[in-house]
Amino acid sequence: MQITPDLTSNLSFEDFKTEVLNDYRIATVSRECSLLGRREVLTGKAKFGIFGDGKKCLS
Repeated sequence: MQITPDLTSNLSFEDFKTEVLNDYRIATVSRECSLLGRREVLTGKAKFGIFGDGKKCLS
């Protein structure tokens, strides 16, 4: 089943801006969590970590 986006709906500039800023916030928080988790593994506080960027770290 393929889902096609509705390209006929009009999106105001303010709604577009809000969506872009929200996506950026989510990506930034995700990256910060990944860095925090990696730091925990590399300092020895955690033995294993799988992070959002798709890499696996073992200690």
